[in-house]
Amino acid sequence: MGPAFVAAGWMMVIGMAFTPLFIAAWVVLRSAWRAFALAATFTAGAFAGFVACGFLGYSLMNSDTTGRPSETSLLLFSTAGAIAGGVLAVWVLNRFSKYPPWKRY
Repeated sequence: MGPAFVAAGWMMVIGMAFTPLFIAAWVVLRSAWRAFALAATFTAGAFAGFVACGFLGYSLMNSDTTGRPSETSLLLFSTAGAIAGGVLAVWVLNRFSKYPPWKRY
């Protein structure tokens, strides 16, 4: 694992999470600013969760008896971390902001 893993994670999160989420949020919220805030929050949390769970999964699955973990299991573990990180970031923004960007007032 190295910089290529982080770069691949960044491209997957941007391409498969931020862009479709931004477009869907823009249609629903009818505001580019609020859609960007929601998509950026989710994407930042998803990227942090992807990288953190990738490194955590590699360190947990790597052992002397089993050898290196398979790419598939590592990617699945990282993807689950990305989903959890994105949801957690949006929940934290909702919980600690006075006016969440996706609610209309």
